[in-house]
Amino acid sequence: MQLNLVLLAALLVAATTTPTFAQHDHDHAHHQHAHVHGVAKLDVAVDGGNLSLHLESPLEGVLGFEHAPRSDKERATVAEMRKKFADAGKLFAPTTAAQCRLKSVQVEAPSLDAKPVAGQKAAAEHADLDADFLFICTQPAKLTGLDVRLFQAFPNLRRVEAQVVTGKGQKAVRLSSKMRFLSW
Repeated sequence: MQLNLVLLAALLVAATTTPTFAQHDHDHAHHQHAHVHGVAKLDVAVDGGNLSLHLESPLEGVLGFEHAPRSDKERATVAEMRKKFADAGKLFAPTTAAQCRLKSVQVEAPSLDAKPVAGQKAAAEHADLDADFLFICTQPAKLTGLDVRLFQAFPNLRRVEAQVVTGKGQKAVRLSSKMRFLSW
């Protein structure tokens, strides 16, 4: 089953990063890792009873800034964001009948942990967050969708570009605060 999950993830990566012929003459790295404020990317893989989610978002979308926290208010905002992601069952709600439970959460945002160097100005680069979530479902045949509640938790997010890979196929959907349910 682990091999199937790896194969599904590889297919998802290939489907989302392979440039089309129209893009061939452009900078491929730019297309693969576009950084657009207010827009996150969500990859969903369903493999038996495993529901794996990978979220990529500019930090601005989940924090309102993209640098290491510089004030007590910014440190509190980072702590609140980390708390929300740790309780991912409130951010992502799989089909209730599938009886899924959150097994693991991993959040990476290296720029939040960066220590400023004395006398050096902060870099003006864009910073992203990568997060992985694993749900285990005891009734996987009843897993038919996911309610994505990120918009309520993070008001700076305007849309989520979602891609789903299941044993039945793959699809892409644009989610928003008005259309947040992802079905397969």
